[in-house]
Amino acid sequence: MKSDYEQSATLIRNSFKRLFVTLMEQTADRIYIKDTQSRFVFVSEALARTHGLQRPTDIEGMTDFDFYDQATAQGFFDEEQRIMRTNEPLINRIEKESWKSGNVTWVSHSKTPLRLDTGETIGLIGISRDVTEEHCSKQQVLEQNKTMRADIASAQKVQQIMIPGRLPVVDDIRIAYVWQPMTSVGGDIISFPRSPGKELIFFMADVCGHGVQAAFYTVLLKYMSAHAAEEYDKAPDHFLNTINEHVIGRITQGFVTAVAGHFDPPQANGSRKLHLSNAGQPDWMLLRASSQTVEHLKLASAMVMGLPTGQASPPVEYTLHAGDRLFLFTDGIVESAKPNGEEFGIEGLRQTIESYSNLPLQQCVDKTYQAALQHTGDLQLQDDMTLLAFEIASC
Repeated sequence: MKSDYEQSATLIRNSFKRLFVTLMEQTADRIYIKDTQSRFVFVSEALARTHGLQRPTDIEGMTDFDFYDQATAQGFFDEEQRIMRTNEPLINRIEKESWKSGNVTWVSHSKTPLRLDTGETIGLIGISRDVTEEHCSKQQVLEQNKTMRADIASAQKVQQIMIPGRLPVVDDIRIAYVWQPMTSVGGDIISFPRSPGKELIFFMADVCGHGVQAAFYTVLLKYMSAHAAEEYDKAPDHFLNTINEHVIGRITQGFVTAVAGHFDPPQANGSRKLHLSNAGQPDWMLLRASSQTVEHLKLASAMVMGLPTGQASPPVEYTLHAGDRLFLFTDGIVESAKPNGEEFGIEGLRQTIESYSNLPLQQCVDKTYQAALQHTGDLQLQDDMTLLAFEIASC
């Protein structure tokens, strides 16, 4: 006696035709069977409705040429003939459908040949799913991404021109720098705004964050520093405070660290006085030509920019002689870290600058940057990296 399962299985097997018809009536997929000439033999209710027909039997004997424009229909015909000729199925290909009505839709096609037990191909079976909405959404995202990439490329070009801009030309002062954003654009800035007194003013800042948002703020800082320099009174702390007054309320997220200063005209012996102040960026390096050693110096602590109560540090004055070098840097240099978390650090930077002190200034800066980058182990920037250097040259 057959078990309940065997009885049920036998009933289902004997009812395959009716089950198939039920599936074709209920499924939301566009299922179809075609003969070797790509003529419709049997289709689902969903496909019939999509093709504007009331009953699946209405499509019998018709082809894609009855519904699509010539190019679309010919493409489907050639594709199906190839499938039946090679016995190679087509799985989930996204294709465009241009209808005779002028409508355009997108579908995901899967088609496979139908063969008898003898191996003879008698047609094919296909399933199509309408993916127009998904495709259009994807295309919209792709277009948006394309526009965004173009915008970022434009912003990158602007930043490369704007930072640092035209370098001042001073007979007895050499200037070198590395400015390397972590991504296409960054939040570090170097600027040499012009002052009425013709002093060599420099301004370096680091906007909290990376990428496009931080880059937008560098444009604001470039403008603000140029504006503040128009009334420069030889006090770098006043200069930073003026910028901060304009920045407050405009940088809604994060903050800015900065350092600024200027050089006095040369003395009779060729030396120059340096005046420095900072807003959250106190560390700097000084290489003395007389000893070829690098000192790590630290300005007084000061509040970062972007906060109402922020005040720059009182200015300090240093005398630099011929051959002396000043190095300013953002935290991306010293915070470059190995996979285990070990940072390049202040001491690593000091030793590296000292080891390359015999090189021309720009080469020294380039080598120092490369050393900080190599310290990471994978040569991947972890932050924007900026290094700015000055050298008092012999007249």
